Amino acid sequence: MSKGYEAKSYYTANYISYTFIYLAYSSIFVILNNYFPILFFEVLNINRIILAFIQFLAYSVLLLRPLFASITDKYKINGYQRKYYIIFSGYSLAILYIFMGFTFNSILIFGSFLFLIYMSCTMLDVSTKSLILDISPNSETKKKNFFFIFVGQALGGSLPFFLYFFLINDVYSINSWKTLIFCSYFFLIPLLCTLPFIRENNQHDTENVIKKSINSNISHNNELNFPKYTRTTLVLLCVFIFLAFSDSIFAYAFFPFLLNKFGQDSFSLFNFFLIFCFLISITSSSIGSFVIKKTKPKKIIFILTPVIGIIYILFTIVPFGFFTILYFVGWSLGTIGNLNITVYIMKFKKGNKSVFFHLIASFRHLSIFIFLPLGTLLSNFIATEHLIIAGAILLNLSLLPLIFIKL
Repeated sequence: MSKGYEAKSYYTANYISYTFIYLAYSSIFVILNNYFPILFFEVLNINRIILAFIQFLAYSVLLLRPLFASITDKYKINGYQRKYYIIFSGYSLAILYIFMGFTFNSILIFGSFLFLIYMSCTMLDVSTKSLILDISPNSETKKKNFFFIFVGQALGGSLPFFLYFFLINDVYSINSWKTLIFCSYFFLIPLLCTLPFIRENNQHDTENVIKKSINSNISHNNELNFPKYTRTTLVLLCVFIFLAFSDSIFAYAFFPFLLNKFGQDSFSLFNFFLIFCFLISITSSSIGSFVIKKTKPKKIIFILTPVIGIIYILFTIVPFGFFTILYFVGWSLGTIGNLNITVYIMKFKKGNKSVFFHLIASFRHLSIFIFLPLGTLLSNFIATEHLIIAGAILLNLSLLPLIFIKL
């Protein structure tokens, strides 16, 4: 068998695994962050102050990304750098999510499972993306690998909307929510089936790939060597990432806001439209991948961010029909923007160590850790419209540090 065929088979197997890993990963996040707020706010009437405190503790595990990356960098399991971390965290995520479905009536037990779920999600995400950084010999291969992650995220982000539209006839019926949670377990089946087949080079081959990757990085102008950028640049980049995801301040309260603003029938119709978001996401990812080849990610970010901020503000005043159109436009632009942010920070990888990449990326999760529970807390006192406007302002403030980054 030729080496070219082996390499093609190698990458194809992982493309499938990446897709199903992030299908499950994304579907769980949509249910936890889009539909559980409705369940907690509108059905169970959970105290939002207590819920914010639980979120604060649960999301704190997201800050452990650099630690998890360092562990997978330093310690191999059975000769493999990432493979068994991916398998263990993937199965742990599935098991914990299944058990969590029986605990939402007890907010404290639910909070404990939420913490463990986010720990598994974080390790799974870190290990998978570290594997991509390890085995991708050049930027084009990295972009292709991340494209399949986006495909998985797009599919996983759309399937829960399908469940909601067809299963939730009465949003205030607890039995309908139990059925939705049970049916969401089926999203885990592709993950459980493909995890054992995740492929990684052995230790010797990995070293060869890393050498090729380093040589390729040196030969491409758009790849950065560690000594060339300063500590100030890294600080500015981290501030940019932190503010770029500060719009999570209104994320948890957003779907309950839409339900109350437009009513149950319109909200159900909106969820039907959201089923097709995966097509928009995949198309947008393809467009984003093409645009990246023609334009620098930084320029694209500068163009898209103000437009998304304006769309956020319009969310608070437009009627249902215009809102739906704006939401799909914002979804598409956000997909392209996130792809460009990911590619942009991928430039900051120190040699063969993924911990540096994840240290920068962890500021996204620091932002979520701070702003999402803060938004839940403030929604108890402040109208969601004001949180959305605050999110738009914070998002555009992220451009200020980006101005001073000469990359």
